[in-house]
Amino acid sequence: MHMSHEVVTSADLPRALGPYSPVVRVGALLFLSAQTGVDQATGSVPEGGFEAECRQAFANLGQALRASGSDLAHVVKATVFYADLQDLKVINQVFAETFPTDPPARSAAVVGLAGGRRVSVDAIAVVSG
Repeated sequence: MHMSHEVVTSADLPRALGPYSPVVRVGALLFLSAQTGVDQATGSVPEGGFEAECRQAFANLGQALRASGSDLAHVVKATVFYADLQDLKVINQVFAETFPTDPPARSAAVVGLAGGRRVSVDAIAVVSG
């Protein structure tokens, strides 16, 4: 069975910074490219250190989901990329607050991130409704 895919477009989605689509839909699944902790309105990382950047990354993920017809409650898999192993405790705290019941499956990896970013989050979600 061949399932076609569609690139989701919306003025509310963050603009891709490279040759990729921010969100692709296949059937009832949404595949979201990684969202960093950059405030979309200002183009900069919010004040408040790693925790603020991490919270912004999850807020950006939520915004991308809403713009694509879903929300954080419909995330089935998330991957968190982060630059410093010492930040895992904060990531776990923010993840638990973001997904307070029935959290999605998750992978986490320490990696070098472009532009000095310290965290990014991608996800697979089900279209809500």
